[in-house]
Amino acid sequence: MLKRLIRTKIGLFCLSWLVAAIVAMLMVSVRWKMKDTVSLRNMLADHDGFILVFWHERILAMPWLWPRRHAMTALQSPHPDGRMLAHTVNHLGVRTVWGSSNRNALSGLRGLKRILDAGRMAAITPDGPRGPARRAAMGPVALARLSGKPVLPVAWSVDRYWQAPGWDGMMIPKPFSRGIFVVGEMITPPKPKDDLEPQRLSLEQAMDEVTARADSLADPKAGTS
Repeated sequence: MLKRLIRTKIGLFCLSWLVAAIVAMLMVSVRWKMKDTVSLRNMLADHDGFILVFWHERILAMPWLWPRRHAMTALQSPHPDGRMLAHTVNHLGVRTVWGSSNRNALSGLRGLKRILDAGRMAAITPDGPRGPARRAAMGPVALARLSGKPVLPVAWSVDRYWQAPGWDGMMIPKPFSRGIFVVGEMITPPKPKDDLEPQRLSLEQAMDEVTARADSLADPKAGTS
C-alpha cells in the first residue's frame, strides 16, 4: 500500500511532508554543537564549489545540520523510492539532480559537475546506495578529477541513538541526545593523469577519521559505539 501511495502525486507530497516533519521534530530535540564553526563559515564565504561527502549511515541528520543558505545538491534516483527520498530532503533544504549512480553513473556525474561548475555544493555518500558500508566508491574522486573541485569530508554523531536494520546500520538520534557536527580537511582534487585508486583509499581514510572524531566528541567515555 505504501509503495502505491508514493506513486501518486498527492501521496508523495503528503508522505514526504510527514516524514520531513518527523525528522525535523527529532532534530530539534537534539542538543547539537558545531565543531570548527569559524573555519566552516570562512570556507562557505569563499569557495567556488566543492564535493561534500559523508557515510550513508550518517545521512539522516545532514540535511538538518548543513546551513540552508548554502544548500547542497544530491543525486537522486527517479525510481519511486528515490523520489520519496528526494521530496523529503527537498523540504529540509536539499536540492536534487536526477540520475542513477548504478545504471548510468556517467550521466549522474555530469549532472553534479554542472552544479559544481556553477560554484555550488554537490553531496555524495560514497558507500551508497547499496554498500558495502564505509567503503568509498570511485564516484567522488572521479567527480573531483572531472570538475577540478575539492572534496570535503564531514560527519555527525550523538551520544545516544538507534541503529536501523539494513546494510548501512543507519544512525537515528534518540530524542534529547547530545550531538556534534564535525568538518574535516578539504582534499585537493586529483590531477588528470593521477591514478584514482590511491585517491579513493585516501578519501576513505579521511572519512573514517572525521567520523571517528565525531564519535569521540559525542561520547568521550564510550568512544566509538
